[in-house]
This record gives sequence, C-alpha cells and structure tokens, in this order.
Amino acid sequence: MHVASIDCYSLCMGKPLLQNTNLYRAYLVMELLRSQNEREFPLQLASVFFWVAAHNGCNQQDVVKAVGMSSSSVSRCVTWLGPKHRLEHRSGLKLIRREEHPHNHKARVLFLTPKGEQFVNLVEQQLTMPIKQ
Repeated sequence: MHVASIDCYSLCMGKPLLQNTNLYRAYLVMELLRSQNEREFPLQLASVFFWVAAHNGCNQQDVVKAVGMSSSSVSRCVTWLGPKHRLEHRSGLKLIRREEHPHNHKARVLFLTPKGEQFVNLVEQQLTMPIKQ
C-alpha cells in the first residue's frame, strides 16, 4: 500500500497515524516556543536560543560564528530573547540576559535567565516523555 494512501486512510478514520516520533517531538518543541506569548517564533530566534542554552555563558560572537548569521541579526535575536523587543510596544521573551564581558568591554556574554532555565527544562521533558499513539 502506498504511504499517501495510508495517511489518507488514517485521516479518514479520524486519527492521523504517527509515523516519526522524533519529528513529532520537534513539532512539540516548536509549539512550546510558540507558547512564549509570541504568535511567531522564527527559526533564527530558536537557533540562537538553543545555541545559547547549550553553551550558557558563551560570548555573543561565538553565537554569530556558530549559527552563521550576521552580528546585527544575532543582536536582534538576543534583544528579543532578552528583556525587550525591537518594537517598543512589545516586551522581550526574558529567556536570556546579556552582560558585558569581564575582560573585554566591547564583548557580550549570554546567560539563561531563570525563566530560560525553566523553559529548557520543559523542552527536555518534551524530548524525553513517552509519546502516546
């Protein structure tokens, strides 16, 4: 039987057939991101967040190199993930904080906030919990 016809059959029966639990977990994580009071959560924002979460205390320039984005794009993402949004009428997500590097006043160091740490814990739970079919 062709895969498309299996999908069509399962959809017609009322419940779609889960075929890839890893992709479903990725979907659940993306829904968690979108639950952060944002209708949109661009992938570049997610990329910066997850890189910082995996390298807590990293230099902002390391993020630029790792995610392959311009310094200004990473800076905008860091601002949005921090206390404020680039649009004045919106607040930031408050998931990370930016501090001046202790030995280089031009560099910035990025850390998860307590809210960011809680969010990482939610993501980790989502990635490890059993999937009900």
